[in-house]
Amino acid sequence: MPSPNLPSGATALLVGFLKLPIGVVKYAANEPIITGGLLYLLTRGPPHLRERLLGPFQNNLLANNGAGRLAMIVTALKVLAGLGIWKRINRALNAFALNGWRFSRAGASFEFGPAKTELVVITGACSGFGFEMVKGFSEKARIVALDISPFPAELARLPDVHYYQCDVSDSAAIVKVCEEVRKAHGNASVLINNAGIGIGKTVLETTNEECEKLFKVNLISHFALIREFLPGMLEMRKGHIVTIASMASFYAAPGILDYCCSKVGVLYLNDGLRGECLTRYEGGEAICTSSIHPTWHRTRIIKGFEKTLEKRGFAIHPAVNVSNVVVDQVLRGKSGRIHVPLSEESFASLRSWPLWLQDIVLGYAWRPRKGHWMSITKT
Repeated sequence: MPSPNLPSGATALLVGFLKLPIGVVKYAANEPIITGGLLYLLTRGPPHLRERLLGPFQNNLLANNGAGRLAMIVTALKVLAGLGIWKRINRALNAFALNGWRFSRAGASFEFGPAKTELVVITGACSGFGFEMVKGFSEKARIVALDISPFPAELARLPDVHYYQCDVSDSAAIVKVCEEVRKAHGNASVLINNAGIGIGKTVLETTNEECEKLFKVNLISHFALIREFLPGMLEMRKGHIVTIASMASFYAAPGILDYCCSKVGVLYLNDGLRGECLTRYEGGEAICTSSIHPTWHRTRIIKGFEKTLEKRGFAIHPAVNVSNVVVDQVLRGKSGRIHVPLSEESFASLRSWPLWLQDIVLGYAWRPRKGHWMSITKT
């Protein structure tokens, strides 16, 4: 005999679903286990379960033209379940392609663990994501921390963590420091290009000097560091280059256009480097490439903008959310394109939407000036 708790539980689930915050509803709508489960109950479930599930809505939502509205709900659940399944399949195929169309990576094995065989180089290591990544990797590998800022005492106390002061906007300084690193520690097996700056001004408000420095730090330094460490990785037949990009890689936000352009650049560098490793470099199939695309997180780059962002309705997440993703990705030895949080993945396709739809979503259709939801000013 069916459990009497199941119908009431299913009813409570549907009633509660309609009352949940937008973020939770969005998650449920994209989760095929949930939409598929509801679809099954409404179309193939036992009649007594279906009656109890729909009972609370017979006198309101389904009071008039109940059969027609129920058919619309079923159709919507079919569409959502189908899209959810397709997203899962698409994500799996993308992961397979990103890893060289292999189920296991080629080349030598990574040896992360107490022996600390591997060497991880992290730029922008003194704060934000970099600070948390140093802590996250410290028990699994030797760390070289590069940053122009003084090294925090908390990180200096960690074993096998080595700090080198370096201005990554200076390519000559990068070459010099990398030579010192190789002489002292050998070849790096992991490079995490994390250093980044933001200005938060419009094109007309930004000086040429500010713009040039941003591109040197956010983009040009990636090229210089890859040239320094990729040859050693190819020689060892193992390596992982991690690019800290941004959700700004996928759309141009007013007030941070230079930042967005630099993040488009690092995404293309990551993707193009993957192609070169697969087609141009001997042993390149053994090199992992990962791009990480965070939304707003508590780092120096948004310091002073927090109140404005929160007023605009943006959630600000802790930096450790990103560092945890990076550490896990590197330890697994897999290539990837990862959005943090994962719920933002759907916005990565914004550029492929029709222009009129992009304008509506971004609020351009109403030609706002001050007070636009994407306007970001320091407070």
